[in-house]
Amino acid sequence: MQGYILVVFFFFVALTEGLFINRNKCPIKKYTANKYVMGHTLLGHEDFAKHIKTVEKTAKDCNVHVYVKDSYYQMIDSAAPASTSDENLVIGHGFRFEIHDTSNKVLCNAVCLSKNPMGTFQIKCFLETIQKHGLVWSIYDSDVISDGTYESDRRGYQALKVDIQTKCQKESFKRQLLRALRRMNEEESEEFAGDNQETEAINREESESDSQDTTDIVNDEKKK
Repeated sequence: MQGYILVVFFFFVALTEGLFINRNKCPIKKYTANKYVMGHTLLGHEDFAKHIKTVEKTAKDCNVHVYVKDSYYQMIDSAAPASTSDENLVIGHGFRFEIHDTSNKVLCNAVCLSKNPMGTFQIKCFLETIQKHGLVWSIYDSDVISDGTYESDRRGYQALKVDIQTKCQKESFKRQLLRALRRMNEEESEEFAGDNQETEAINREESESDSQDTTDIVNDEKKK
């Protein structure tokens, strides 16, 4: 019964919040790590996907691995200012990183990236190539790769951030409802299975008892 109530509640929320209207969906997607881009889960705006492909190809060509340290995250208050250097992260248009060698050993971490990373050929190759393909990297924000969305439209940034954060907050709530519904269905299934097992056990005991009673009656008749 609880499961049915939750289903009705979920669809009510879905309809009122615009689950089935494409423009209201969370634009943040999870990207699967591969041999050249690895580390923490990489979450990014759907418009940032093409840049991730560029990062993958460049890492391969420059013989390095890109280790993701941080990416999009949900803010407690979407209207609050983003932390310094996180402006592109909280809208899904950038990620924090360090560079590993092909054995997955750290080649250049945040400290290294902030000093003179161009002294190593593979790192120089990687950083210069991604910039040629439209990505943004700067010594002043050295452990972040972005597409420069924040820098290109600071005036419209706040509205964009609030819009993305709000949509994804609602999406997170809907996912929580789905998980709760799944758990309740699993619990009901387990409870139903338990009831069936208990009923079978009772029936088995009754059957054995009846069989024993029949045996006792037959034995008594033989004695007579």
